[in-house]
Amino acid sequence: MNLSIPQTYSCVIINDSQMSINILEQFISKIDKLQLKGSFTDAIDAMAAFWTYRKVDFLFLDMEMEISGTDIARMLQNNVKFVVFISAEGNTAIHALDKDSYFLLKPLDFNKFEKTVNRLMTSEYKNKEMHL
Repeated sequence: MNLSIPQTYSCVIINDSQMSINILEQFISKIDKLQLKGSFTDAIDAMAAFWTYRKVDFLFLDMEMEISGTDIARMLQNNVKFVVFISAEGNTAIHALDKDSYFLLKPLDFNKFEKTVNRLMTSEYKNKEMHL
C-alpha cells in the first residue's frame, strides 16, 4: 500500500477578532495544501456550520472568546483532526494543551504558523505509515 500525504487539508478559523482572522486567512492562502472552508467571529455560527462540514483537518481556534476555546474544542473533538489554539495569553494556553492540541501566540508569525502546520501534516503521515 502506498500512502501519500493528502492533496489538501481543510481548515476552519474561529476567532472573535476580525484582524486575527484576516491574518490567518493570509497565512492559509500561502500554503498550497491548506483549503479554507470558513472563518467565523461567532462561535455559535461556527458550530452550526459543522453540520455541513462534518469533519475538518485543522481548526484554528481563539482561546479567549465569549465561549471558551477549550469548550469549543471539546464540542468539536470528533469533527476536527488538529486543533491549533490561538492566544495572546501564553499561560492560559498551557492549561488547555493536551496531546492532540497545538498553540500559537499572538502576534501571529507566518514562520511559526507554517512550522506548526507542516509538523502536524508530517506527523499524521508518519503515524499512518507506522500503522500499516
